[in-house]
Amino acid sequence: MGIENFKRFQKEKITQKIAVKEVWGYTRVSSKLQLVNNSLEEQRNEIVQFASKNGYTLKNILGGTYESASGDFTRKEFTKLLDEVKSSKQKPFAIAIKFISRFSRTGGNAITIVQELVDKLGVHLIETSSGLCTNDEYSKLDIYSKLLDARRENMDRLEKTIPGMKALLRAGNWLGKAPRGYTMRGRKVSDYALLQETQSITVNAEGVILKKAWKWKLAGERDFVIRQKLDLLNLKITKQGLSAMWRNPFYCGILVNSLLEEPVKGNWDGLLSQEDFLIINNILSENNNNAVKEHTKSKVNEFRPLTGFLRCECGSLLTSYEVRVKNKHYYKCQKCKNASFNAITTPKSKTEGLNNSFENLLSNYTLNARFVEPFKLQLNKLFDMMNTEGKDEIKSLLVKKKELEIKIENLDKRYFDNPTFGDEKYNKYVTQFEAELKAIIVQININEKKLSNHKKHIDKVVDKVVNINKCWKEGDIDSKIRIQNLVFPEGLSIGAKNREYLIGKVNSIFVLISMITKGDLSSKKQKTHQYFDGSFLVAGTGLEPVTFGL
Repeated sequence: MGIENFKRFQKEKITQKIAVKEVWGYTRVSSKLQLVNNSLEEQRNEIVQFASKNGYTLKNILGGTYESASGDFTRKEFTKLLDEVKSSKQKPFAIAIKFISRFSRTGGNAITIVQELVDKLGVHLIETSSGLCTNDEYSKLDIYSKLLDARRENMDRLEKTIPGMKALLRAGNWLGKAPRGYTMRGRKVSDYALLQETQSITVNAEGVILKKAWKWKLAGERDFVIRQKLDLLNLKITKQGLSAMWRNPFYCGILVNSLLEEPVKGNWDGLLSQEDFLIINNILSENNNNAVKEHTKSKVNEFRPLTGFLRCECGSLLTSYEVRVKNKHYYKCQKCKNASFNAITTPKSKTEGLNNSFENLLSNYTLNARFVEPFKLQLNKLFDMMNTEGKDEIKSLLVKKKELEIKIENLDKRYFDNPTFGDEKYNKYVTQFEAELKAIIVQININEKKLSNHKKHIDKVVDKVVNINKCWKEGDIDSKIRIQNLVFPEGLSIGAKNREYLIGKVNSIFVLISMITKGDLSSKKQKTHQYFDGSFLVAGTGLEPVTFGL
């Protein structure tokens, strides 16, 4: 018996498939500066020439933009490349790149990605500058080595630059582009007109307007209303942009950065004080927590407007529901037993509906006709107090207006006296100055108009407060909610047994009404218990109190 009889047990040698002669290209630069110096075009030409010389068909070239290589899947074009390779039915033989460092600088992570491309998808990597390709094991090791070298080079750069960056931050300087509302001048700016030796960050025309947004927010105004007001001032901002602004300490002059262990005081003026910034963010955090803890399945309904506003005496928000068979609406506390309240009074109701009792409660804050003139007198005093800030703001705007007019005048003089100054340079500066001047003039006119029209505002307020309960009763669901939150900014609580309202803080305007009519109201039998300190709660800061949104 010969050994050749065992030949049939020998496995056949796997023949390697003929490589597809199709490649894709990938180009990338790491900065905007490289984007404009033809680096991408040079990479593209290199890939095209390599494919032509080596008999490859170049199907397409992806990338073509500037993206940092510090993270792989944070790069949109890089992620797009991998996704298209994975989803492609006819996969390319390889991805061609001029330098392997253009592919990635993440070291071990990059090697993992290459291994997945080669082993799972059968797609190789080619470095066109050296001819290395992962279809050869030794070349693959060289490519892995270059990926690790790219990572090491990045780490060396960071080791040299991070101490300097930290020192810059500790000194109160800002890294990167200044947030909206500020103009940054210094050595690292994209606009050459803003170049100077030392960094300076100043509030620009948009910042003057955004400062008002912070005041409105502090006064309790809702974001969509603030966006509407900003839109009237020709400043458009997205919902996400406004939300991000509320949470950015930059706007109160504080610098926070992941390179620093502790926050530092920035070298710029904030749009609000640090205390006010923390107040706003504490409110935002509280609202977020309440949204998670007090989420209810029931929606605010036109027959149940107190949903999400009224609390049980235990502190839980009342939910609401409808018994469709009886066509009746109810409020209920999910924690307390027997804490269920009918929403509307009907002929068969044993108890008064909460909607009806709330309407009666509002009547206590309705201005009697014989107290209109004393109320107007007190409201005028309140207006004068609020307008003091508005007048100061106008003075500040007038100073800035004068400064810009002087700058334009000096620019004109320099342009006409100095032939080498140049049209392009002149046009750039004059356009900037005139835009800022126009924005300031618009704001001055708006403020002056508000100051001059405060009597109309007072008449508008009086017209509403003499009928506040009627306005609530006859208004749509949005009007009802607005009035509820306006009169009682912190909501109301109600006792489960006695159905008496426990009142906390009341809007200053309605405290004023209560104080003026106190003698008249005290003669009537009250079912409510009011707990407030008697001091005015300012309805809002600036020229137009939120009260006028009635």
